[in-house]
Amino acid sequence: MYRRFFEKAADPRLISSRAGKILDVNRAGVELLGYCSKQEVLDLENVSVLFQDFRQGRGFQSLLETDGCLKDFELFLKKKDGTVFCAAVTAALCFAEDGSVSWEGVLRDQSGFKKLQCAFAEVQKRNKELSESGRRIGELNKHVLDMLMIMSHDIRGPLVSIAATLKLLLRGSFGRMDESVWNTVSDLMARVKNLISIAEECLGNAHAVDGTVIAEREKIDLRQDIIDPILDEMSCEIEQRRIVIDNRLGAIPVGTVPISSNMTWLKAVFRNLFKNGMKYGGKGCTIAFGFEDHGDFYRLNVYNSGPSISVENREKLFTKYSHMDEGAEKHEGLGMGLYLIRELIRKYEGDMWYEPRPDGSDFIFVLPKRRVLGAV
Repeated sequence: MYRRFFEKAADPRLISSRAGKILDVNRAGVELLGYCSKQEVLDLENVSVLFQDFRQGRGFQSLLETDGCLKDFELFLKKKDGTVFCAAVTAALCFAEDGSVSWEGVLRDQSGFKKLQCAFAEVQKRNKELSESGRRIGELNKHVLDMLMIMSHDIRGPLVSIAATLKLLLRGSFGRMDESVWNTVSDLMARVKNLISIAEECLGNAHAVDGTVIAEREKIDLRQDIIDPILDEMSCEIEQRRIVIDNRLGAIPVGTVPISSNMTWLKAVFRNLFKNGMKYGGKGCTIAFGFEDHGDFYRLNVYNSGPSISVENREKLFTKYSHMDEGAEKHEGLGMGLYLIRELIRKYEGDMWYEPRPDGSDFIFVLPKRRVLGAV
């Protein structure tokens, strides 16, 4: 019965004497070792010829003699054609009645497992390299963002000073100018305002991407500090596109209101929403803005007339690099605007969303109301 079990076993099995003479091998063992018949294996001079390194074979037999059994001992064995493979050997000493000692072992080909181990190690190595590369890129991105914020901030200051001087010139504070000179200064004023808006938008976007924001709390006159300067910046574009500005959606409060934000970031939000309204509304559309006080928070919105955004495209509005082909104009650029300003609003513990209207689109955002130190 044991002989039948030995011969029919699916696991390669081999029996060797203490001196190294191969006494028996089953059919699975013959096939694993690459021989044509059992007799070929039995005719081998010594079991040591199966070991790639005879010193490793001696170590295996020495440990087996000492311990009496070994489990999954790793050996590199040679097939008939010289091919080397990794095998896990589980073996035990056998003591016969005549006093002879032999050992019987079960062989398991570990080559596939070893390949998987190597592949896994390679994947781990690649992952570590990618992680390190990602860390370095992250540090580089942070450095670039820091530089962008510093540059935008430093550029904005002188531009604001230049704009203030140009405004005085246009008002005649330094004397009357010829019409051609006045027109040149007016054009220069428009360009400076555009540069200020770019610097402020870069500053706001950099903070949104960087994930940091200075939680300043200011008293802001929404109409005088935010809405009017932006509409003034965009006056030429508004005129060229025949855009109608309507502020009847919600009364903008007179004077200042305490808000958990600052003018630079809030202007970046409104500037983006006005530009967005012109893109989606198209030439001749109406753009409206409103304000509501809800006790703990303010609700603000920018509306544009025209077709509302289709359902399938609404999910793309606040995602990175989104592009939509609907609306009166082809939308160009990276598609980061709405994503960045919503991220910026959320940094201030607010939120932003889109609501379709029967005759247009409404972009709504809320900001928490915080009492400014010293405010009544």
